[in-house]
Amino acid sequence: MTPTPDIQHITYQSFQLAYRQVGYGPAILLAFHGIGQDSGCFLPLADTIGQQFTIYSFDLFFHGASPGPASEEFVLTKTDWTRIVSEFLKEKSISRFSVMGFSMGGKFALVIAEAFADRLDQLILLAPDGITISPWYKLATGTALGRALFRYFIDHMPLFSRAGRGLAALGLVDRSVLRFVQSTLSTVDQRERVYRSWVGFRKLKVKLDTLAHTLNHHAVRIRFFVGCFDRVLPVHFTKPLTRRLHTYELIMLKTGHHRLIEKAATAI
Repeated sequence: MTPTPDIQHITYQSFQLAYRQVGYGPAILLAFHGIGQDSGCFLPLADTIGQQFTIYSFDLFFHGASPGPASEEFVLTKTDWTRIVSEFLKEKSISRFSVMGFSMGGKFALVIAEAFADRLDQLILLAPDGITISPWYKLATGTALGRALFRYFIDHMPLFSRAGRGLAALGLVDRSVLRFVQSTLSTVDQRERVYRSWVGFRKLKVKLDTLAHTLNHHAVRIRFFVGCFDRVLPVHFTKPLTRRLHTYELIMLKTGHHRLIEKAATAI
């Protein structure tokens, strides 16, 4: 088993992002985790592809050792994210690389793919967020009123839970999705992390037509790994992008959302 590597940091202006480096292969892979996780979730990849890749696994803001800006008004723009990544690539003297994103990390990977397609070897997406936008996410983050209501419900969890159960009873929310939401909101710290992440990352959006055209032009190898039993980010959520791509690989794994990284580590 690969030992846990030390935390390092990349600093750009007021931003500080933590990461771990594992593997020793000649190819470079940047990896971005899902909500409520940290860079440690990708450590098993070192045992399966560590001879092929040197893997940089990042703690996204508000996770792990990347606390994020203190202001609740903080919003990460695509420009800032692109500049942070550019600074990292420059600091490490990386010319070509691949990128991987799981769940929420898919949003960050997609923005990187859009900005750096000419330097990208592979785009590996594991049940990615950022392709199909949930109407609940739009409602919670799209307007000032929506964000205020989201903040209120986050601060009044019994009411939030009753509303969730009511929506599930009406068939408006999948019960497995409701269980996933409840598991990520079980403590005060978790609730704050989810709120800051949903609101703070809301502008990380790609134009699918532009992204697909760019990826097709540069012939990037694109691989999707999705869980057969995943109700949080199911396979059909990838279709708005896949139908625009000339070529891609779709790998269905017999798992739900939580164990997808573990299953994909051997499949990759």
